[in-house]
Amino acid sequence: MPALHLQRSLTSSSAKGGAWQWRRWRRTAAVASASLGVGGYVVYNHDTAYLVAASMHRCSVAAKVTCQVSWDYYRNFPDLPSDDDSAEERQRILATRSAVHLRSAERVRAALMKNGGVYIKLGQHISAMQYVLPAEWCATMQPLQDQNTASSLKDVDLVIFRDFGQHIDEMFSDFDSEPIGVASLAQVHRAVLRETGEEVAVKVQHPMVRTYSDIDIATVSVMFEFIHSVFPDFKFMWLSAEMKGSLPVELDFRNDKSNAERVEWNFAPRPDIPLVVPKMIGASERVLIMEYVNGKRCDDLTYLRLHSIDPAEVSREIGRVFAEMTYVHGFLHCDPHPGNLFVRPRDGRQTTHGHNFDLVLLDHGLYRHLSPRFRY
Repeated sequence: MPALHLQRSLTSSSAKGGAWQWRRWRRTAAVASASLGVGGYVVYNHDTAYLVAASMHRCSVAAKVTCQVSWDYYRNFPDLPSDDDSAEERQRILATRSAVHLRSAERVRAALMKNGGVYIKLGQHISAMQYVLPAEWCATMQPLQDQNTASSLKDVDLVIFRDFGQHIDEMFSDFDSEPIGVASLAQVHRAVLRETGEEVAVKVQHPMVRTYSDIDIATVSVMFEFIHSVFPDFKFMWLSAEMKGSLPVELDFRNDKSNAERVEWNFAPRPDIPLVVPKMIGASERVLIMEYVNGKRCDDLTYLRLHSIDPAEVSREIGRVFAEMTYVHGFLHCDPHPGNLFVRPRDGRQTTHGHNFDLVLLDHGLYRHLSPRFRY
């Protein structure tokens, strides 16, 4: 009996051990199969998987800074001083408000630079709103006019090939690898057309801007809604609505070409105004090829003095250009920061306008039609 009992125990243990091993093998196989399946999906659909992960990361960056800034204002931002406060107290309150503005603006700028693309564009909008936003915010965002990350030459070549069906070395006999300008949505390279030998500027959209644009716009809208819910006095909900309407237009460079040609036609009867619009040669949705024009930013005072150009005269002519657009044409350039207004030296004796410079207007992606009632 003991021997029989032992044999039955061993048999039972062996069966239980075999069943346990079988279940363990099945679990291992299931995990391995799932891992292979997920891995295979990621490898096969790496663009989609990367897009989801990158979008989540971008949203988390935006959400984090929104919460940080909202909390900082909620906890640390005092009301404006009253007439009853002493001079010392007024100074303390104003200093505290300024510190919160500056701290928050620096946090937001870091987040915008981390995400890039549409977020940089948002920062540039903020930097140009000195008339409505605190000086700390505008000054902090000012570097975003120039601090943009360039796309690699490989990515530039891929965008050109997808839009024109030719690689860089097939379209151009010379193509500078370093861009002469990098903006939030695109960058510009100097090149020479292989077919005609003409020196041109090639504006190429950053490859991932269009991919992320919808999710970025939605995220910015949610950020603004959240801030507005915490601070009902937040009056800039229109900014996200403006971006939502204007960005898709700016992302199609064919609009850039048609707008530039219209401006050139509008100013044709005014040879007394020293405005130059580069000749548009070709455009697709993401690539614009235009005449290459030498010049420097209109706020480069050293360059102006070097060529004996009077900055006050430049300022007056910029005013005439935009007054003509606003009051006469009703067709207004919407992004006139110094990076889009170049000055080109000229011999005044050889020009119809008599000035020793031309104003070169760039980036015609976004215009506004002004109604006659508004213009009047």
